[in-house]
Amino acid sequence: MAGSTLDRAREGLRALAGLAPSPVLEARLQRAAGLLPALPSEPRLEDAHWAALLDATTVQETQLFRSPAQLALIEARLPPLLLQARDAERPLRLLSAGCSTGEEAFSLAAIGLHLVHSLAPGARIEVVGVDVSRPALHSAAQGVIGPHLGAPLASVPAHHRPWLVDAGGQPRLHPSLRATLRFERASLLDLPQGLGGFDVILCRNVLIYMDDQARRQVLTELADRLRPGGMLALGATDAAPGGTLRPAGHAVYAHG
Repeated sequence: MAGSTLDRAREGLRALAGLAPSPVLEARLQRAAGLLPALPSEPRLEDAHWAALLDATTVQETQLFRSPAQLALIEARLPPLLLQARDAERPLRLLSAGCSTGEEAFSLAAIGLHLVHSLAPGARIEVVGVDVSRPALHSAAQGVIGPHLGAPLASVPAHHRPWLVDAGGQPRLHPSLRATLRFERASLLDLPQGLGGFDVILCRNVLIYMDDQARRQVLTELADRLRPGGMLALGATDAAPGGTLRPAGHAVYAHG
């Protein structure tokens, strides 16, 4: 591949998704070499050629109840937020930022629904997943629970399994859980204004693929989307966001 073609692809991916140079990205660019000559000079998320390159180069790796200790902490701190939302006659809103194929969003929905049924009858929840990958979002919207090392339910706590398995014990989303979910295609660098605010935001294993400027931009944007008292959960190796967010343990940061 000509250097100028590769450079245009790298710069476009940085502009659209904040992707930093890495061996993983270079290997994926090599495999996607056939897509590069047709790339328009201006990178746009909705352009078919740039969308195909994003599909081919973004990493899509996730599973149900990844980082169980972090999710357990969120679950323990969630009841007051759920009750506040119910009292305000609005849904508790949870965001999976960089949702991939949806397992993180499914996990958040299971946690929320369990608390609604056990602690806050009449409360409502809304779970939104955002990603740039079209195939990943299609899988998420279909409610497909993909295999993870042959055991997709291995990390799911027993009290959440009823939302994620069918009567035969096979992975499947409960209809009530599916009704809480919504998925949108967007870059974390440019979230739609109409997406609104959230009580909980998970952004795990996303920032590690971004350059420093993009990380700062995304963290600022996500912090601005948090409601007072809300929680932002990051990957274990991600830098603390600072500002008005204070550490709560397990890479979880509380607003205010």
